[in-house]
Parts: sequence; C-alpha cells; structure tokens
Amino acid sequence: MWRLIDRTGAFLALPVVPGSRTRFGDLLLITFFTVHAALDVVKSTVNWALGWDALIYTDAARAMLAGQDAWGPAGGAALFAGPPPSLLPYFALVWLPDPIIASGSTAVAAMAGVYILRKLQLPPWWLLFPPVLVAILAGSSALLATALIVRGGAIAEGAAVALRAYAVVPLAILGRWRALAVAAAIAVVTAPFLDWPRFLSKLDTIRAVLDDQTGGGKSAAAIPLLIPIAVACLLLLGRRRAAWLIVPALWPYSQTYYAVLALPIIAEAPLVAVALAIDWPAIVVAGLVAQIIVERLLRDRRLAWRSARAGEAPPLPSAAPD
Repeated sequence: MWRLIDRTGAFLALPVVPGSRTRFGDLLLITFFTVHAALDVVKSTVNWALGWDALIYTDAARAMLAGQDAWGPAGGAALFAGPPPSLLPYFALVWLPDPIIASGSTAVAAMAGVYILRKLQLPPWWLLFPPVLVAILAGSSALLATALIVRGGAIAEGAAVALRAYAVVPLAILGRWRALAVAAAIAVVTAPFLDWPRFLSKLDTIRAVLDDQTGGGKSAAAIPLLIPIAVACLLLLGRRRAAWLIVPALWPYSQTYYAVLALPIIAEAPLVAVALAIDWPAIVVAGLVAQIIVERLLRDRRLAWRSARAGEAPPLPSAAPD
C-alpha cells in the first residue's frame, strides 16, 4: 500500500509541463471543476436569471423601504430569508432597473473573486470552483464578504459579518474580537432603521422558507446524524482550517456559494474542495473524512521514512477517523 501511495503522490506532484506550477493533481481538479461548473451554468441559465441573488435582496430592500414585508413575496425569483443588516448595501440599488442590478452585481462578484485569488496567491483556475462560479452567476455578496475578510482589518471584517451573518463563525473561532465589535456596532446603529421586529416575529416562517428553498442545505445539518462526524473531522483538521470550513460543513441551510468562505485554506484540503463542488446534501462530510484519512496515511508514511533513515523501527499506522 505504501508503494501505491508513494507512486500516486509522486505522479500528482509532477508538473504538467516542465517548469510549470500546474501539477497533475491540479489538472484533475481543473477538469472536475470544469465539468461541474458547466452543469452549474446550465442550471443557472434554465432555472434562474443572471444575478438572481442580488435581485432577491434588492426586491426585499424595496419592500422594507415601502414599509412592506421584506420576507414575503416581493417579485423576486425566491423569498428573502436573511437578517436585516444583509440588506444594507442594497438600499442604494433600489432605484436602479433590474438588468443593471443583475449585471453590476455579477461584475462586482467576479472582481471580488479575482481579488481573493490574487490576495491568497491562488491560480486563476480556482474561479472554476463551483461555489465561486455560482456566487458570480448569482451576483452574491458572499464573495464580497469573503474579500473583505481576506483584506483584513476590524472594519472590513465587521462589514463582512453585516453582509453575511455566517461570517461571524470563523472570525469568532480565530479570535477576531475587534471585528466582531465592529459588526455589533453596525447592528446597533442601524437597528432603528431596519425591520427587526418583523424579522424576529417571522423566524419560524423564515426557517421554513430556507428549508424549502435549499432542500435542507448542503452542510451536515441536512442529515443531523452526520454532524458528530463533521465536528470530529474539523477538530482533527485544526483550529485554522476548521474556522474556514465550519460554515460549509455545519451551517444550517448552507447553500453552494457559502463555501467561498473556505477559500483561504481550500488549496490545503483538495478532497474537501472536490466534495464542495458537488451539489449534494452533506457530501462535504465525505470530503472531510477522505481528507483526514489521506493526511493520516501520508503522515504515517513520512514518519516511517524518517524512522527508516534513522535506523529505527517504523511506527504503527495511526487510526483513521471513524
């Protein structure tokens, strides 16, 4: 088995062209992402209009400004189901025609995606990563929120939480307390102008809407029996990686593009990236388990190799997570 592991690892690490930074392992990911990205483009074209997420949020902002129910039917492709602060940037768009909002939001999302990849020094082909591509097609603020976090700083990170409430989780795990204080200040200052009473009174309805629109979501929360396995895997991956993976792994009603929050560490967890590219409920758990097993096998192989060089008995293989 060790020989197979060595040969597979050596092959995947080979450059496609001598001197190229693109390895055969990267080529496998590119091919896999391209196939799934093409399917996402087809589904988006058939089922949705370009920039659909931005249109939903803008319709909700229009309803709130008119004193109507932002969480009720407002002409969008689906119902808005987020907390009030996530509408803040959309109040500036309510006077624009929908085609401008749709095209502009996709352009902003694309620019945010490019910025994230450049900042993280990821190759451009990560734009084909389905969560990134879907976020661009949707004109989602998820990429803008991730870009603010990648930029860093308490104000930018606090604004990211206002845009996407789930961003609070990785920041809390990483101890970014000043950013959370900024996010809390934004919530307090804007509260008198936002329809919090209606939001709080409709929480049960909003949860039902989320369940209906997401089919239970993509995270382990869609199949509660898998939650302990996901938690165990995140603990084994360590605090830093767990912080960025916890939203796509555990956040209730998580949608495909929520996984863009994992971009800061996704290149370190390619098997998780493969799982996040697949639009199946809780498939992320399989990716987490596979990543843990492969890392344990490789670690044991390295330890065995070092022991052999030192003339010691190789250690026993460690157990893979259940």
